[in-house]
Amino acid sequence: MEKELIMFPSITYAIKARDTLKKYNIMSMVERTPMDLKVTSCGYSLYVPNNIDEAMNILREHNIKFIGKAASDVR
Repeated sequence: MEKELIMFPSITYAIKARDTLKKYNIMSMVERTPMDLKVTSCGYSLYVPNNIDEAMNILREHNIKFIGKAASDVR
């Protein structure tokens, strides 16, 4: 099973994104990006269990920078 993550350039953006999504009643959690997914990020991502595409659209509307979406194996 995979879980989808939105990766951020910094912890600041990840926290700002979480707080913004909360206003739209979209649950999300800041967590460390798995080592195999780290490319250019500082190592923090946002796990959004539902509505990840809607969440990404909201972040774009609010000009919150993110690197992209990635999938991680759930263990």
